[in-house]
Parts: sequence; structure tokens; C-alpha cells
Amino acid sequence: MLGWLASGRNILGCVGALGGVALGVVGVVPEPWWPLGVAALYGAGALALPRRGSPGAAEPDDQDDRADVARLRAGVEAQRGRLIGRAPTGVQRAAGQLAEALDELFDRPGLLRRGAPETFVIERLVDDYLPTALDAYLSLPRTFAGTHQLPDGRTPRQVLLDQLALLEQVVRETTEDASRAETDRLLAHGRFLADRFGPHALDLSGAAGTDAGSAPEGP
Repeated sequence: MLGWLASGRNILGCVGALGGVALGVVGVVPEPWWPLGVAALYGAGALALPRRGSPGAAEPDDQDDRADVARLRAGVEAQRGRLIGRAPTGVQRAAGQLAEALDELFDRPGLLRRGAPETFVIERLVDDYLPTALDAYLSLPRTFAGTHQLPDGRTPRQVLLDQLALLEQVVRETTEDASRAETDRLLAHGRFLADRFGPHALDLSGAAGTDAGSAPEGP
């Protein structure tokens, strides 16, 4: 009963029923009929949500909750392309190292799940942090960016190199965090299997050894 009260079908039905009450109050549905209208709208709302496993329901897919890695990878390559012919070798090399760190993560798309904090960091890095850093650098004359000294003694080029190195570190730390999260999921699944089937249910090697030991010897 409690499961039904909290279900999406009941919630949609209640929304429809409230609509029926409103229609009765304003007089759209005549008074003798509006209770039936409320019931009908409740039923329509409850039936609007397909049951799990019904033909109209989408099949579950582990890939549905993965981030759009192809889009993120394309965004990184687009940013690297902006540096060609406009930035010195050192800057392009640093951007390449950042891209390699991201590629290692993108090659394992299961680590980037929608809504995860690690995914949010990577999406912001690709969509905001990296483009903003390159925008500021590329807006400067190349000679100025390489020779002008800031109050802390660095040049704008050195500032960009420091930012690219920091972003690379963020990517590697995020990859480790995401890997630990997936490891936790693996361990949780192992605990579920142990609880579901018992500690020795999957010990096939032990079972095989027992069967072999109990087999009758030949003449």
C-alpha cells in the first residue's frame, strides 16, 4: 500500500484528480457528474505511466546515465585546435598533456555518470575553465604574452602554463575519485551477491574439488 502511495502512477493520478475537482468547482463539469470526472481523470493519470517491463516502457540501459563523452572529447580537440599557429610549442605541449589526461578518462566512459560530482567537474572544465583560460591568453599579442612581467614576476604565458598544469592535476585527481566510486559499487555488488546466494554459493572451484573427491575410483 505504501509503495503505491509513493509511486509515480499514484502521483500522476492525483494530479489528474485535482484537475477534475477544479473543473467541477468552476462549473465546467456539471455537479452531478464531476465526482465521476474526478475518478476518470485519476485513472487516466495513473495509466499514463507505463508499467516497468511493459512494451511502452523503455528498457533499462547502463549507458543511459553516462555523460556525453563524445561531445566532451570533441570540445577538448576544438580548444587544442585554437592553439595551432597561435601559441608557442610549450603551450601546445601543455594543452596536449591535459588532453591526454582527459582521454584516459574518456576511454572509460563508465566512470563519468550523469549527476556525479566528478562528471560535473569535467564538464565544467571542458565547457568553461579551459576555454576561459585560452580566451584570455589568445586575446593578447604573442610577444606581449611571452615577455610582459606581471607583479608576481610571471608572464601571461607562464600564467597559462600554470593553469593548464592545474587543470591536468584536477583531471587526474577526478579520475582517481571516479575510480574509487566505481570500486565502491563493485564492492557493494559483491556484498549483495554474498547476501543473496551465501558465502559459498559461487565457490565453483571448491564444489568441483568436492565432486572430484567423491567420485568413485575405477577398478
